[in-house]
Amino acid sequence: MQECTIDRIRESPWNQKLIGHGQLDLQTADKLDPNLNITSTTAVDKSSQLQVPVQNKWMLDRQWMLDRLSSLSIYVHDAPGVGFDLTLSYGTASVKYYNGTVVEVAHVQGNPEYLDLMMRLSGDPRPHLNRTKKSLYDLIFSRFSLSDTTSWGAWWRWLNKVLGRPIKAYSDVEIISELLQQLQMAAEKEISQPFDRVAVATPDISSISQIVNAALSDLNLHTWVGDSVWYPERFSEADAVYAANGYGLCSNYQDLWECTDEFDSPAGTHVFFIFYSRHALYTSIIAPISGEALTRFNWDEAQLLDFELGLDHLLQTNGSQDALWSSLRSQLSDLPREYPFSLTHILVAGESVMYPRFLATLRNALAEIMPMSPLNLRTNIPGYTKSATVSKPVDLTFAASRGAALYARRRQEVQAHCTESSKCEAIQERERVHIPWKIDLR
Repeated sequence: MQECTIDRIRESPWNQKLIGHGQLDLQTADKLDPNLNITSTTAVDKSSQLQVPVQNKWMLDRQWMLDRLSSLSIYVHDAPGVGFDLTLSYGTASVKYYNGTVVEVAHVQGNPEYLDLMMRLSGDPRPHLNRTKKSLYDLIFSRFSLSDTTSWGAWWRWLNKVLGRPIKAYSDVEIISELLQQLQMAAEKEISQPFDRVAVATPDISSISQIVNAALSDLNLHTWVGDSVWYPERFSEADAVYAANGYGLCSNYQDLWECTDEFDSPAGTHVFFIFYSRHALYTSIIAPISGEALTRFNWDEAQLLDFELGLDHLLQTNGSQDALWSSLRSQLSDLPREYPFSLTHILVAGESVMYPRFLATLRNALAEIMPMSPLNLRTNIPGYTKSATVSKPVDLTFAASRGAALYARRRQEVQAHCTESSKCEAIQERERVHIPWKIDLR
């Protein structure tokens, strides 16, 4: 990855958009005279409209402005990182601030249409929910809106909104948009300002990334996932939970190459992830390269999904409860039993994972396939075994959104296509001292 320069930034429209917040424009820098002579008492920063006293010579120094244009503005660099998690049955939102504080913002249950969509995307064979009878208008034009993630689909959804037609009655994209919008509103309330960038963790199932990205676009939100060849093009819940528990995080994340060098180890990392909610069980295994989290290549090696084994269904079933709990135990052991490598991490997440009988069933299933717990096994299961290293407790309902917020916060500090020079940190420190600003991500 090359060092950031003005020319390098021009090559990336996304990067140019990022640094445009609170900074002078590139054309201004091109026209600067090295012998610039300012006779007025103040100058105006074009982006912030701040009256800057001329005696603050650092604001008017040509080289400083050139360096500033090749670095991220504090309007972006110091902004909160917003992370969403779209699970199989609900969504959560978390915010991570520049000072390290993490706030769990919202937990929103998916509506029946959302659950139905997740079943279809995951290939669940059960009959889907019966939708309300469609009008002739819907039957004729549905092909332009249903599951349409193209620009035409975005236009069609916009027209429906202008006409006042109900959002959830049309496409998969709008079903996701409805939940994302609730998370967006909760996050904006928390940080007291609008934002336009977010990292979204999802189950690693087919087609979901395309639908989520189209839904984000409808809400005028950009994604930190898939925006650069150097960073993840999809963001699995397992990877987000792995990071949220403090695993695989490099200390020098501002430099991708140095970050990778921190994990230059042949030792394999194999993470068994278990998600459990009121409506679904989802298990997967990821094998992060050299144990590093939040990289381009961390996706599920294997996975199992079951909407019949959600906690609500197990508690509502009378005569066959024991059979269902036995089936749950079998599902929990299937992936580890068939996986050819030893597990190094066992991580759990979800709103129902702390239910006592589920935890007991999970422990029994793991004891069956791993009678002797590996010496270096790491987990977030409370009281799993004496030999395992248990990570610091994290709210399991929000674990993935916390990981997504952590990823978003880190991405706020780095440019997508180049590495900032050592001068950038000093420039940002000067901005913090001299510019009375309030972050506005728009």
